[in-house]
Amino acid sequence: MALLTPLEGSAGAVKSLCIIYVIRTLSLLLLAFSATFLFPSFSPLGYDTSSTHITGDTTDPLTTGFVERLVTALTRWDAIYFASIARHGHRWEQEWAFGVGQSYLVHGVQWILGLLGADGMSPSFQILFLSIVSCGSHLVSAIILYHLTALLFNPAGPKGTLGNSGETPNVVAFIAATLHILSPAGIFLIAPYNESIFSVLSFLGYWFYSYAVKNTAPDGEHGAVNEVFLLLSGLAFGVSGLFRSNGIINGVLFVFEVSQSALRVLSGINPVANIRLFIISGVAGALVGLPMVWRQYLGWVEYCSLVEPAMQRDWCAKRLPSIYSFVQSHYWGVGFLKYWTPNNIPLFLLASPTLYVLFKTSAKIISIQPPELPTLYSLDLKHANKDLLFRLTLPQLLLAVMAVTSYHVQIIARLSSGLPMWYIVSAAGLVQTGGRPKDSAKSKDGEAGEDLKSEEAGWVRPAVKFFLGYQVVQAVLYGGFLPPA
Repeated sequence: MALLTPLEGSAGAVKSLCIIYVIRTLSLLLLAFSATFLFPSFSPLGYDTSSTHITGDTTDPLTTGFVERLVTALTRWDAIYFASIARHGHRWEQEWAFGVGQSYLVHGVQWILGLLGADGMSPSFQILFLSIVSCGSHLVSAIILYHLTALLFNPAGPKGTLGNSGETPNVVAFIAATLHILSPAGIFLIAPYNESIFSVLSFLGYWFYSYAVKNTAPDGEHGAVNEVFLLLSGLAFGVSGLFRSNGIINGVLFVFEVSQSALRVLSGINPVANIRLFIISGVAGALVGLPMVWRQYLGWVEYCSLVEPAMQRDWCAKRLPSIYSFVQSHYWGVGFLKYWTPNNIPLFLLASPTLYVLFKTSAKIISIQPPELPTLYSLDLKHANKDLLFRLTLPQLLLAVMAVTSYHVQIIARLSSGLPMWYIVSAAGLVQTGGRPKDSAKSKDGEAGEDLKSEEAGWVRPAVKFFLGYQVVQAVLYGGFLPPA
């Protein structure tokens, strides 16, 4: 348990997070790597041999090099599509369901290598490169989450600097970052998937947005830094949408800024500042959706504009033609209640712990909105902006609802990795239930009241235990190319 205690100060917390991250990552890599030896002993071809189209044949463990086997262990499921798109672009219609961010990243590195006169990356090197980027992004996103939590619950000092309201916000920040490292997304945050890069961009966008909102006065008065940070947050969310399409949900954050500033202008409250805030917030919100709109335009050009009418797909004739929506529905069975079939009941059960935590933490944030509730589990809300906390929770709630009604529900464990609020609320609950002796502090109603509050957060520890066990099983299944990875 001493390992989970942050060293003194922000630098010490970051050092502790790095140690935890290295231990966790090496453990999951070892499990996934070992599975490549385990499962072929039962089935020489394994569950699926698609990885060999990217990395080569690895069915003989005695003749396969360590690096190639490790690359094969990392190249599973959607990673095969990601690797193919990074090498060749979108060759097939169904590939337009996947983000293009990794492809742009690989092409950028290839371009730099070409300027330096070096050879291009081999398929195996691309997998290793994207996996290293995933690992680095995951660690950085945990550090950003630590600072985001401190920003939300510590008081603002002079000129927007952070003050110190005691140790609890810093401890909660550290535990929230640790929970992100131990995310149920597990091996997918190590493999060449989009989740880690999406998380770091998403958390960065949340930090910029939170700083801007927290330092905006109730009458809309704000500084130039706030405007820059709003634009940066919109840009970060927009770029994240190149890696995962659900990044566009974060655009709902700017609806609040646009609507509130518009209401102030109409009410005659500080019109100059609020007109500026209205324009900047609108531009920032547009930046969130611009990359996705651009991708849809490119798909329309390729499949509709440059193709004879008789050869066009049905979606080209729609009022709002979207290749992404068509491909998700036609090839992947995504749509409203399409996943509600008897054979998918096990997948709903598999996703239920993550969904429970998302809904539970969202409901907790909603419940603190009345002013008479001064705490969020162990966190004092005296210096927190409750409206801001609600805003940051709304994308999480929307994503959870969409996962239940429209997505492949089992991927919610992966999608949840880019949502900060459930980590923060869960961390606050862990500190409440285990951070101090029961008799060390009493509520207004005495010790019984303190016990009641601890019982209220009793769901956190079982959830964390499940996530820890889940990612162990997940890593083994992933390495063996077996469901439900």
